[in-house]
Amino acid sequence: MAITIGIRSRVACDTILAAVAAAMIFFYGRIDPANEAFREWDLHTYFRMASAAPSLAPDVPVPFAYRIVGPYAVGLIPTSTANAFFIANLVLSLSFICLMYRFLRYLGLRQAFACVATVLYIFNKHFFGFTSWNYFHVDDVLANALFIVLFWSMLESRWSVFAIALLVGSATRETTFLMIPVGILYLLEERSLRREAGRFAGAIMPAILCAVAMRLLIHAAEGVALREAFAIHWTKITSVDRVFHILVNPFVPLTFVPLVFPGRTLAFFRDRTYLLLFFFLIAGTTLFGHNNERLLNPASIVFYPLVGFIMQDCVWPRKWMIGLILAGAFLSSFHWLVARYPLPSRAATIALSGGSTIVITAALASCRITDVMRSKPGGNKGRNASTE
Repeated sequence: MAITIGIRSRVACDTILAAVAAAMIFFYGRIDPANEAFREWDLHTYFRMASAAPSLAPDVPVPFAYRIVGPYAVGLIPTSTANAFFIANLVLSLSFICLMYRFLRYLGLRQAFACVATVLYIFNKHFFGFTSWNYFHVDDVLANALFIVLFWSMLESRWSVFAIALLVGSATRETTFLMIPVGILYLLEERSLRREAGRFAGAIMPAILCAVAMRLLIHAAEGVALREAFAIHWTKITSVDRVFHILVNPFVPLTFVPLVFPGRTLAFFRDRTYLLLFFFLIAGTTLFGHNNERLLNPASIVFYPLVGFIMQDCVWPRKWMIGLILAGAFLSSFHWLVARYPLPSRAATIALSGGSTIVITAALASCRITDVMRSKPGGNKGRNASTE
């Protein structure tokens, strides 16, 4: 069926995405690093690292001392450090949006739905919103882009590209090493591990050697090592509230969309178990740090393609439902802190996000029930739900 949501060309999609991203970057605003409330935040460490470029900043604690690519590249931009961070973050953010859209197209989404799914990511205040607002986290944005490159090159068996991306990732953010177990599972699923084992090992070796070399050569100040971080944060799994902030809140208002269409969700993961592994490995990183929602950002590479396929295969041609999803996602982008024009309170954020989640979930569930009823013998088969 031809898709005519009003998006008929890649140029139109690029224009829409650039406009939406630029508008939302404006509305998300910019963090005030001088605010006393953010005195203990990581941004000050990244600021010191960038200010010292091209030299290494002294007394940088682990693990930040080994995340050198983003901050030191920013430090080479010939302007004030704060402006350099903003410029680098802006360029990386827009580049990531472009890359994400093309990756969704590569996975099989049609233009309109790849565009809509990317817009939904832009509306996520915890992901695109946070890294736009806290523009000092350039390593987060760069790592997300590297994850897409790693997945794409893995699916194409372009191990030289995979090796370069993982090497850069090893000096950007240590979470990129999660692609090693993901890659092994992918090769097992493709039944090509024996054939590709040598090339895969060769692709990951430069990154491993780089990580080891950095830890031997860079004299980091005392910080929180992985074992200590886990000892501090593992108790999150015993708290319903914290689990909510790991598995539910990051994807509001779309969190329950995959559960409404279990058949399509299972079909999506049936031959892509490596994506499910990646999702839960990313969720596991929250047991080593703060900012639960922000740490789930890389999982968007799994979540938004799934939502895109559900909209494409299960929701369309209900244009009103696509519009409702977009409207709810936009309303959920408003926040009491991460915003140029903040909401009056945290309660207002909860009301908008929670209300949007309930409305979208209920509307989709109603559509799903209607389709199931129509597909039953004797029912109205004007629209069969077989694509669910």
